[in-house]
Amino acid sequence: MGAVDAYPPLHSAEHLLTAALMQRLPGMGNHVSRLKSRKCVFEFDYAGELTDEDIAWVQATIQAWIAQAADTVIESVPRAEAGGVPNLDQVPADADPVRVVCLGEFDRRACMGTHVAHTGEIANFRITSWRAVGAGRYRVNFVVD
Repeated sequence: MGAVDAYPPLHSAEHLLTAALMQRLPGMGNHVSRLKSRKCVFEFDYAGELTDEDIAWVQATIQAWIAQAADTVIESVPRAEAGGVPNLDQVPADADPVRVVCLGEFDRRACMGTHVAHTGEIANFRITSWRAVGAGRYRVNFVVD
């Protein structure tokens, strides 16, 4: 079992963080996350300036999505039809069909990790800190209890 599988609520919360940041910050680029126990370090590229207001909006949006207890749906999509699915490049090239994870209407992306059955299983999402870590690169730390 890998780090993604260790605590499904954390991995699902990482998907919601990605979706919320992409809504708030058009043009958000590549990202990487390190999941550990019940906390995550999430880094991403963004050419604009990230503000406290952006972070507050992202956290409130994710908490609202969690409160909706939206179902997680796993789709099996033929690779030939999966061209526009985010994160397709993270799936092995010989994977066909491609496993696509949908968290309610909020996030849909190729993923091989384990997830909650519904967003309500993610308890107490909190962004604990954030900062710029270089030109156009930001780090967000979050936890789920």
